[in-house]
Amino acid sequence: MNLSDLLRDNRVKKAAPDAKQAQECLLAAKRDISVAKKIILEDSDWAFSIAYNAMLQSARALMLYEGYLATGESRHKTAVDYAEIKLGAKLGEKIEIFERMRRKRHQAVYEKAGIISEFEAKHAIKEAEGFFAEIEKKIKHK
Repeated sequence: MNLSDLLRDNRVKKAAPDAKQAQECLLAAKRDISVAKKIILEDSDWAFSIAYNAMLQSARALMLYEGYLATGESRHKTAVDYAEIKLGAKLGEKIEIFERMRRKRHQAVYEKAGIISEFEAKHAIKEAEGFFAEIEKKIKHK
C-alpha cells in the first residue's frame, strides 16, 4: 500500500498543510499520555484506550502537517496505514503495535470491558511515548 492507494480509495484527501492543527494534535497526544499514566491503577482499559488515542493524535499530527485528512468510515485504520506508509521503514514495529492497539481498544470499548491488564496498559503508554517522540521529532525537523 502507498499514498496513491489511500488517495485513490478516498481514504485520505489532500489539504493545505496545517502546522497549527498538527501542534494541537501533538499537545492532545502529550496530554493523553499524562492522563493515561495517572489513571492506570484505577482503570487499565481506559488507560490503554487513552494511550492508543495518544498514538492516533500523533499520527493525525503527521497527516495534518503533511497536508492530508483521513476521510470515510475507517479513519483510525487510515491513520495507522498512513503512519505505516510514511514511517514504516523506520518504525515498523511501532506501527504494528499501533495496529494491534487499535484492534484491542476496539474490543475493550465496544465488545468486552476488563480485557486489558495493567501490564498491557503500561506497555501501551510506553509505546505511545515513543511513537509521539518520533513524530514530534519528524515534524520539528521539517
